[in-house]
Amino acid sequence: MSGWGHDNHGHGSDTSPSADRDALITGDAVLLDLRTASFATRMLSAVIDGALQLLLLVGGTIAMVWAAARAELDDGFVAAGIVVISVLAYVGYPVLCELLLRGRSVGRLVMGTRVVRDDGGPVHVRQSLLRAVMAMLEIWSTSGAIALTCSVIDRKSRRVGDLLAGTMVIQERMRDLSPQRVAVPASLQDWVHGADVGRLPLTLMQDIRSFLPRAATINPESRRQLSRDLLRRTLPHVAPAPPPGTDPEQFLTAVLAERSRRDEMRLRRAQERQQELAAEVRTVPFSA
Repeated sequence: MSGWGHDNHGHGSDTSPSADRDALITGDAVLLDLRTASFATRMLSAVIDGALQLLLLVGGTIAMVWAAARAELDDGFVAAGIVVISVLAYVGYPVLCELLLRGRSVGRLVMGTRVVRDDGGPVHVRQSLLRAVMAMLEIWSTSGAIALTCSVIDRKSRRVGDLLAGTMVIQERMRDLSPQRVAVPASLQDWVHGADVGRLPLTLMQDIRSFLPRAATINPESRRQLSRDLLRRTLPHVAPAPPPGTDPEQFLTAVLAERSRRDEMRLRRAQERQQELAAEVRTVPFSA
């Protein structure tokens, strides 16, 4: 990440299949580095969801038997009711959770994971339904033996239902409720104070803010590609260009820090102006 001159010529090899094995490229040519959930995390999530499903199944069955006994219903009606309760517990619960919670379930909310398509998009109904039906075979019918074996073998810890549905479980990061202020690197302080960084699009700023805090945890190859991609997108909106040889991540940090500082100053001046206007209005005497 030290040079500027090879950015345009070396990009072709950076996006080879071997380089982005664990990354995805969106329609906007943005490289996504999706961290798949570990096997242990998925196991704990499955235990939580499985306990809730069993609770729903057992509680629903007891309620059905009790209601049938009070109403003196025949055994066929009771058997049909138990089948409906079983379908709701084994299939309805996971499908509804993934649809209503955007790929999450109670267990995944606790463990901070989410089901997405292989391209990073949200799961569809048919994918959730296929995963739930396959779970009855590979998890419930075999005590998890098939799912365990497949998850251990697969590089992304996917079970059979994920492979057939084209989905995977990713690890979502908990955001810090108290964001830290980004500091301008010392080597770029003189340059950034006189640079024009006010023309950056909002989406580009959001991408930079998303990349920098997690840069240290990203795969090194994906990190290099992401920083260079953001560099190319940012340069047309910054003038003058940074000194030759500037590290891309330091450049992005300086731009983000200076833009944030100027936005804060602009907001503070606007708030002070509003307070002055409010004070002037309060001092104006009302006409009779």
